Amino acid sequence: MKSEFKNLPSGWKVVKLGEICNVKQGLQIPISERFCENAQNRYFYITNEFLKEKSEVKYYIENPPESTICFCDDILMTRTGNTGMVVTNVFGVFHNNFFKIAYDRQLIKKEYFVFLLTGPKIQNEILKRAGSSTIPDLNHSDFLSIKIPLPPLDEQEKIAEILSTWDEAINLTINLIENKKRFKKALMQNLLTAKIRFPEFKDEWEETILGKICDISTGTSKSRFIGNGKFYIVDMGSITQDGLLNSTKTTNLSKDFLDCGDLVMPKDDIGGGKIIGKVAVINKDNTYVLSDHIFRIKTTENSNFLAYLINYDLNNKKIRREVSGTAQFGLGRRTIENLKIFVPSLNEQQKIAGVLTACDDEINLLNLKLENLKKQKQGLMQKLLSGKVRVRI
Repeated sequence: MKSEFKNLPSGWKVVKLGEICNVKQGLQIPISERFCENAQNRYFYITNEFLKEKSEVKYYIENPPESTICFCDDILMTRTGNTGMVVTNVFGVFHNNFFKIAYDRQLIKKEYFVFLLTGPKIQNEILKRAGSSTIPDLNHSDFLSIKIPLPPLDEQEKIAEILSTWDEAINLTINLIENKKRFKKALMQNLLTAKIRFPEFKDEWEETILGKICDISTGTSKSRFIGNGKFYIVDMGSITQDGLLNSTKTTNLSKDFLDCGDLVMPKDDIGGGKIIGKVAVINKDNTYVLSDHIFRIKTTENSNFLAYLINYDLNNKKIRREVSGTAQFGLGRRTIENLKIFVPSLNEQQKIAGVLTACDDEINLLNLKLENLKKQKQGLMQKLLSGKVRVRI
């Protein structure tokens, strides 16, 4: 058994998960038998909805079997669908898509076990055993047969303590990013509606429509020109929900170049309508090639200011209310041309865009820091959980 884990430190051993834990299946409750409000003798129902970020949907059930109750010190894992997700520090009754991992606390520490289960080696084993079908499903015996390296309890505790330090730094950075995003949103609400103005500007903002200050056109399909190339194709999937440019398809076709300062907007969307009407700014000449399903917006106004103005919730909702279609959403050029907006002088546009861009730069730096912290943690997990790097006890 030990051959699978070469050069394990003294005191470490290799065990199957079935030697240190067992699993218990969750409870399937029809939606018709769930409650939307908590009350006496009701338990929070832990479903896949619980895993969705910022989801506000909560269900409660009455009088569940004791075996399906999960306490904060327990560990849950999804067995089907998004298989391998680990949940802990939650009290309630768990759905049939989960199983509870009842572990021997005399053999393994909870915090260490959570890091082990979420580490790349065990996650790869879990996904491999769950299969590659449309809905992967991990059965109990396959899970319990996974082999792990197990250090002594005091070393487990120290490893978990080190990795927890990185988790704290990651969570702190996430909170800083969310706070900065809220600050930017408040800035946009005030600056883009003239509720707050810089003291050097006194002129009234001018009401106009986008068609008067912009030239709006569309491109043609470049799908047959996709290949390893030095230029980037801008199509429906090149603009994110946050109004960022994210082009991954390349080409050597040197025509239909977008100019620095052009705005690009998806006019169609097959992904639920979340990107339609959002705009990104082209920041280089002779680099990006216009494809189909995209509006090219040229303007003599400040491009960055106009992008912030169009992506501002109030204006973007006006655009999205005009989309048509069911399976594929569509947006007509006339709708964009007739969008009513208020614009200040070019100097004030530049000042506002500069403030919001500085805010974006801070968010981008924090996102970069977050990615680096996650990579550092992954590297540490690979070394500490395998015994390649030892900790001092």
